[in-house]
Order: sequence, then C-alpha cells, then structure tokens
Amino acid sequence: MSGANDRIFDGRYALDVQISSSLSSPIWRAMDISLKRWVTLILLPTSDLRSVKLLQECQAAAVNDRRDVVSILDVVPDGKITSDKSDSSQDRYVGIVTEWLDGETLDRLIVRRGEVFPVEQALKQLGIIANTLMHAHSMNVTHRRLRPHNVIFSQGQEVRLTGFGVDSALLGPDSNDGVSQDIKGVGQLLFVMITGMWPLGSVDSLPAALGDGGTGLVLPSQVHGGVSNYIDRLYQRTQDATYTSMRQLLDALSVGEVEESESLQSRVSRLTASSVTWQPTQSTESSRVRTSLIAAVSVLIFGWIGWQLLTSNFQKSEAPVAILASPLPSIEAPQATGKVAQVTKISGYDPLGDDDENSDDAALAIDSDSETAWTTAGYKKADISGKAGVGLLIDLGTEKDVFGVEIDFISAGHSAEIYVSNSAEPDFATELKFGDTNPNQASEKVTVSDPVSGRYVLIWLTPDLPESETGEFQGGISEVKVRL
Repeated sequence: MSGANDRIFDGRYALDVQISSSLSSPIWRAMDISLKRWVTLILLPTSDLRSVKLLQECQAAAVNDRRDVVSILDVVPDGKITSDKSDSSQDRYVGIVTEWLDGETLDRLIVRRGEVFPVEQALKQLGIIANTLMHAHSMNVTHRRLRPHNVIFSQGQEVRLTGFGVDSALLGPDSNDGVSQDIKGVGQLLFVMITGMWPLGSVDSLPAALGDGGTGLVLPSQVHGGVSNYIDRLYQRTQDATYTSMRQLLDALSVGEVEESESLQSRVSRLTASSVTWQPTQSTESSRVRTSLIAAVSVLIFGWIGWQLLTSNFQKSEAPVAILASPLPSIEAPQATGKVAQVTKISGYDPLGDDDENSDDAALAIDSDSETAWTTAGYKKADISGKAGVGLLIDLGTEKDVFGVEIDFISAGHSAEIYVSNSAEPDFATELKFGDTNPNQASEKVTVSDPVSGRYVLIWLTPDLPESETGEFQGGISEVKVRL
C-alpha cells in the first residue's frame, strides 16, 4: 500500500491508490483512520467552478442512506492533503467520502462475460434499481445521470447504485427534471442489459447502438434478436414521458417479468410437446422437402411401433382393461368460498417514511363499524410529501387463497393498489399487483377469478390523497374485508 502513510486528507483519510474512473476528478481508495475501514474519496480543488455544486448536491444526497445505495459517508467542504515528508501544499479540496465497495460495474460485467442478460433477469434487476430510485425520489433526491458504471454488483451479486450527487455535479445532469430523467435512465439501462450497447452513443466500455440515420428512436429489437414487442414498448415509454413516476415504471417492469416468464414457458412447452416443429438451419427448397420426408417417415415408424405395442404386448398381458382405460386424475382449481378472512393483525405501513402510519387506529378498519376509520397522517400536499405511498397492512396469520378485497374509503378520491404477498415487507419491484381501485368510488370490490395466495394483504394508497375538512390531505379506510 504505497503512499497510504504519508498522504492524509483532512487529517483523517490516508490515501492509498488512485482509481481510474469515468469522472473528471481524482478518485482514491483511502483508509478512514478513525474507523479503520476503506472508503472511496473523491477530491476536487476548491478553485474548480464545480466545487460549490458538488458540495451542495452531495450534502442533499447524503440523506439517502438505504442499503442498496452506495452511501455518502462524509462531506469535507475545505480540506488539505498533508504529508509526513512535507506540509507545504497549499491546495485545498472539496472531499466526498463514500462507501468502498468490492464489486463489478454493469459495463465491465457485460464485457467480461461476453454476453448480455436474459430479459427476465434484466427486468428483475431493473426492478430493484427502480425501487431504489423510487425511495430516493420520496426524499427529493434524484440521480439525473444514470450510466452502466453506476450499477455495481457486489461480490454477493447484490445490486447497488452509486453516483448520487456526484455524477451530475461533475459531468452535468442529462436533464434538470430529475424524476423524468431517472425514468429515462432506467430505460437506457434496460437497453444496455439486453443488447450490450448504449442507445445514445459509446459509454463507459460499451459501444454505441447502431443508429437509424439520426431520425427516430432506436429500439432494442433493432440491434438484438429475440426482443419482444412488450420490451420495445416498455423502453419507448421510458423515453417518451409516458411514465410520469417511478411507481408506474415499477408496475410495467413487474408485468414484463410475468410476460417473459410465460413466454419462456410457452417456448419450453412447444419444444417438449408430442408435435415438434423443426426449423432447419438451411432454408432451401431441397432441405425443406428432405425435412418433410424425414418427419413423415418418423411419424409412420413411431405409429407402427405404437400400434404393435397396443395390439400385441398389452393384449397378451394380464393387466385389467380398466387400468388402461382409466382417465388421469384431475386437479381441481381452488374455489371461492365467499367467507371473510380472519385478521390476525392490522397495522399502518409507511416504508418510505417512519415505518408507521397511525397503526394505533388500524383496527378501526376491521371493527364492522362504518362510523370509525383508520386514517393516514395529515399532509400539506396531496402527493404525500413526495412519498410514493402509504398503506394498511393486513396479516391473515397463514397463507390463504385470496379471491377479493372489499374497501370502504372515508370518501371518494382515493387511488389505491392492492397486493397479496407472503412478505410483511412487500417488494414492489417483484410483487404482482392484485388490483386497483377507482378513485371516483368511495367503496370498491376488487375480485379475481384465479386466487392469489399469500399471508399479507397490502392496501397501498398512492398520490393524490383527497383533501380533508381541516385543509390537509388525508386518506382513510372505514372498513376492509378480505374474501377467500
């Protein structure tokens, strides 16, 4: 570790090695002398015109300390590098200290593997990234410059997101509309994961996608085979402002996972079915004729063998005819009983805030009294102070087949999403939505023909909340029933 003992920034961070980076500023691995741990240290001279913006944006982004974000640990407004050999340096720096993470960036992972992500896996990983960004947006923190190097896969293959406050300050934001730009950024990361190219030019260590003469939008299917129409539409909608919130994009990614999974199952079913369609590599007329003859002969041969087995072996055996003729047992689908599920526990759910939303009053939503109600906290704005939502979490005690959820709101004007899950902390990136409510209705019955199995039912109130008589914005549920 050369130089780690004779160069110290701000009296605390011992510089080890300088790291190559796509940022136009020196980045070091450094040892935090006080806490005895490795950190990443970004240094920018205070004389640099970007230093004030870097300082301001990193101070604002430091509040976002979720596990899936590479956190900003310290911000040094004005520090100096000292040395055991000499203390004559007069240069002053803004220092940004973040976690040191052993891992591999998205671009390097693709280059090392030499292959792109399967679409279903890409959608799952992007769901995690979108969920991370949704939480950041709830705290008024945006990234505004997502690139492949901002996605890091740790040694345990955990996805972490880096660059908040740093990349946009040093390299300039792609747009000042942070939420809209982050939605575009997730779409561009989707493009990268399934094509191995960046759609807007060469970035990091990845090549640019082939353009179409400079007009229109390059779609993933235009540069990589096997991409479905749904993925093309999803990407296009991230770029044309169809999605206006990260919540909407999360839902679309979840639907994409389901579609890709069903598509894969369909392909496997076709390959393993008794009737197989073989597509030869050479599509000449002679090869098609030869293939048809081979297929016809194969059918005749296997048919003859089958007939011989039926007319000789089985007839000579002493197996009862009833055994040969018995139909396969059928599996009955779950049927709705119409019963109301017993609730073991009910509580307010606020994962993007203080983890609680008036839980003391939650039982009022299941007391069979329409005059009492669970309500959210009062908010100054209908957007729930920038949060993506708050909710009511119902614990059924054990996993059950849910056919319907009936909700009586305290008034019309509520927008709600319903999830059925086996997790007490549902992950919106992976959970499939049970249904939505109509904001024009004060009472809703959301039902499905095929039940969703789970222990927990989450009623997730999304912006905009209705205005209460006090002038605040507040949601509420007077009664809720889960039908089995």
